[in-house]
Amino acid sequence: MSHTDITAQFNKSFERCVNDPYFLDNFYEIFLASSDEVKVIFKDTDIETQKVMLITSMAYMTDAYDKKPSPLSAIADKHNKNNLNIKPHLYLLWLDSLISAAKSIDPLFDNRTENLWRQVLQTGIDYMASKYN
Repeated sequence: MSHTDITAQFNKSFERCVNDPYFLDNFYEIFLASSDEVKVIFKDTDIETQKVMLITSMAYMTDAYDKKPSPLSAIADKHNKNNLNIKPHLYLLWLDSLISAAKSIDPLFDNRTENLWRQVLQTGIDYMASKYN
């Protein structure tokens, strides 16, 4: 499967998810339950605002995978140890929570789809983690 096909298949799955209003609620429910550390980080967060930011950041993550110029560097700076201090290990919880939520929403989600999500989002996650220090 070509790079473009991978992105297209990921985007189709992601669109099926975000078109269901329960997806974002389900994601945050799973993510906040994933660790006490995540709960503390998000304790004073406006989740409705965060939902909009999540959709935007997913587009930036896809751009990073596609090697397109992306505003991901600004997000990485905001999340580094000198600002929000989002530790790199939390991105795995974020990804696993996204995938769990997607599995519950996307009727076509299977092992191949999960691999697409992991492949597309890992480039952005690696970038975010590399900018932590």
